[in-house]
Amino acid sequence: MNNKIKGLLIGFAALPLAVGCGSDGDSTDSAVEQTQQVQEELIAAFEAGDAEAMNALYADDAVFVNATMRDEVDNRPGMLRLQQWVTEVTDLDQSEIVDEFVSADGTQGVIVYHWVGNRSDNGEAFDLDMTHILEYEDGKVTHVTVSYANPDAYDQLAG
Repeated sequence: MNNKIKGLLIGFAALPLAVGCGSDGDSTDSAVEQTQQVQEELIAAFEAGDAEAMNALYADDAVFVNATMRDEVDNRPGMLRLQQWVTEVTDLDQSEIVDEFVSADGTQGVIVYHWVGNRSDNGEAFDLDMTHILEYEDGKVTHVTVSYANPDAYDQLAG
């Protein structure tokens, strides 16, 4: 990835992603600690290819926006279908979390990753650099905005 683009992505997206097994939202934890835990669980679930575990970390009315692909999902069943597709097409041995962080107030997170896999429709390979900006509330992900660093991301994913 072009260093200028990577720098801009990280600079503009100062937030995190995570994987794992459900945060209980214990009120004794600070918002930042809750968010860090949820993000770590989300990342762990992604790396394990566990769509159900990822989905458990989203609020019932969570929204996922991917302007490049013209996708918007606004409920957990839709999120689960999306996460199942992502885990099916992802080459987990080649994909990697490049960076991740949580905002100082615990309301947002950023995850930057290199996503590699094969399209489900024709098996063609894709190789993308992405940033997810996440919003958190009460120990759950409430909003995700996806950005690609690759100008040909749409062509790689949709053909």
